[in-house]
Amino acid sequence: MTFAPGQTPPPVSAIADVLALWGLDGWLTPPLLPVVAAPVAISGRALTVQLAHGPTGPGLSPIYDVLSADLTDRVVLLAGARPVPGAVFGEILAGAARQRGATGVLVDGWVRDRTEMEAVGLPVLAAGERVVGPNSTAHMVSVGEPVAVDAVTVAIDDLIVIDPSGCVRILAALAAEVLDASARYAAAEVLVAEALVAGEPLVAAYRHKRAALAELRR
Repeated sequence: MTFAPGQTPPPVSAIADVLALWGLDGWLTPPLLPVVAAPVAISGRALTVQLAHGPTGPGLSPIYDVLSADLTDRVVLLAGARPVPGAVFGEILAGAARQRGATGVLVDGWVRDRTEMEAVGLPVLAAGERVVGPNSTAHMVSVGEPVAVDAVTVAIDDLIVIDPSGCVRILAALAAEVLDASARYAAAEVLVAEALVAGEPLVAAYRHKRAALAELRR
């Protein structure tokens, strides 16, 4: 099964379960939780930005260049910002990212302007919210280099899937295989739910997921 650009990917939970079944990592929730939730499952290629906390450095103004470039089909990931005590992303940056075609934004740190960002309409996930800004203590370090969110490494062009529940990273080289398996896994869960609605007890309805797990297990 091939997912064309714009096609709805499987749920994040199904992808995370398949990754775990295969001994891989990639789930980014937690720590990243929806601040502006995606209405449906969406996907995009990671554009990685490394931030750092400190008293001196270039500040966040270099991000203006990043958010002024073509961001079509990109999920912008701002990593390394949790030590910064204030928000590193908000309404203005969300508007800029949306204008340049970004699919979503992940912030491993703090954001603000939830209501205004909801009006912008770009999915934003973050570690949490702060009303104060970074007060010149956040600095951009690099663009396009591998970054880490807790134990999960994300490289540029890795596939990021976002849905109303959270987000997950799929290694670029495995994207087609993982999406195909996750679609089959999710379809089996739908069959279980439909069987329950039809009156089957769980012990019988679960056969659909059991069969999918046996097929997908390596």
